[in-house]
Amino acid sequence: SEWLKLENGCIMNDSYLRMTDRLAYYLIPIVFVCLVITLIASLSGIAVPYQTLVIQVLLGGFIGGITNKIAITMLFEKKWFLPGSGVLLKKHKDIIRSLARTVERHLVNSETLQAEMKKLLEPVNADKAEEIINNIIDNFRDDVREYLQSQEVHDEIRDALKTKLGFLGKFLNVTRIKEYDEMTDAIVGELHERIDRLRVSKQLIQKTIQKVGTLEDFLFRPNNELILRHYHSDLSIAQLFFDNLDIKGMVADKLATYAPSKVRDIIEENIRSHLLWLEVFGVLLGMLFSGALYFVMRALSVPL
Repeated sequence: SEWLKLENGCIMNDSYLRMTDRLAYYLIPIVFVCLVITLIASLSGIAVPYQTLVIQVLLGGFIGGITNKIAITMLFEKKWFLPGSGVLLKKHKDIIRSLARTVERHLVNSETLQAEMKKLLEPVNADKAEEIINNIIDNFRDDVREYLQSQEVHDEIRDALKTKLGFLGKFLNVTRIKEYDEMTDAIVGELHERIDRLRVSKQLIQKTIQKVGTLEDFLFRPNNELILRHYHSDLSIAQLFFDNLDIKGMVADKLATYAPSKVRDIIEENIRSHLLWLEVFGVLLGMLFSGALYFVMRALSVPL
């Protein structure tokens, strides 16, 4: 089955999570039923082995589990009978600001974005670049051919010939030595042949890299002439871009478009299944401490 990686670095199986959900769902009712049965048996005079210890342990487990369950419910849902409930609905604006700060500070910021980009921009492999660029050219070759065959292009070239050739063009066209349509067809045909032969060679790519540097050099090298000329800054292109990128504002603006219930649902979807462990531990720890308290009181001869 599929394995899920949780935020705290632990790895759990999805079936394991489903088992936890069921355990949290049924554990408190089971403890409550056992407690009621034990109390009824005690009141009916039916002997229950270690009756006081059993009642105290079950009661402690039930109280621990139900209080944790109520606390979790108060986080996500607004209940009229629970004062202070619906915390995520009431505080959604503060939560949005906190999430935005966390994202910018620890997850997505100028430094992390530049680091990730540098990983992607490894030195260009000329063979791979040649294959990629030529594949792109092949994909667009038919579209360019179709465009050149359109009447629009034909008319534009014909009008350009009339303008550029002037009197000579008129003379050639009138005397039918070379009509405008014939010259236009010849130009389009030559363009077709050049497009058919268009390929990028590895040598051309290597010469380009030697002349302008790698893409990483262009993006991350300080004192870029383009930036100096237009922005009067000695920062690299990447640093200038990412430093001016308001990530916190982008996250906050996006989350602000959500209704409070939507923000709550996003948080609930990610953490509620794990908060169910609080219910389980509430029951188990309540039982453990109640049992420990029972034996401490017995050791101190405190009447129960």
